[in-house]
Amino acid sequence: MASAAAADMLAKGLRGALEGDGLASLVVSGGTTPQECFLNLSRHDLDWSRVTIVPSDERWVEPHCETSNEHLIRTRLMQGPATAARLLSFYLEELNAEEAPGVITSELDRLARPFACTLLGMGEDGHFASLFPDFSGLDQALDPENPNQCLMVRTAGSPYLRISLTFSALLESSAIVLLFFGAAKRRVYEAAAAGDTGYPAAALLSQEKVPVTVIWAP
Repeated sequence: MASAAAADMLAKGLRGALEGDGLASLVVSGGTTPQECFLNLSRHDLDWSRVTIVPSDERWVEPHCETSNEHLIRTRLMQGPATAARLLSFYLEELNAEEAPGVITSELDRLARPFACTLLGMGEDGHFASLFPDFSGLDQALDPENPNQCLMVRTAGSPYLRISLTFSALLESSAIVLLFFGAAKRRVYEAAAAGDTGYPAAALLSQEKVPVTVIWAP
């Protein structure tokens, strides 16, 4: 039910952005949480040919790898009617990870903005996208005025280099849906919502620029 509710909200945002002859961009997270949401969303009757799907972040692995968010998006979301959507790939084989953010930023600049809607998840450490609490550049990444839209993330807690949208880029959304499951993440959410800045999600929950709808299930 939580996944279906999240999918309905994303579809509503896309439908509004697609009114007339417009284009729409949708940001989505990876991991295990959004899988059912993606399946639900893929069945919505939208003009998917005018939609570009943007990962919130990506592991620097080839798209066919099961750990790739692109793989998840292609196999769970870009099915049925949603096959017609375009995906902005963050993994660029011809580049190294350090060069990718600049190229991806150029692609982002060509997309319809603000993003029609953004789906984010949250880890038990309070991270969203790939903005982890042990990332050395976290303060800049969470700066809502950061001019950079995309950055490379290296942390001790992840075996992969990652590419992530910055907080300022994510705030260029008409609406944000935060979807997460389980008692442990509920406790993290409550701490972050109460202002515990040890969790990156506290920045998301305290900002007033973009409405955030929180959807949780045990």
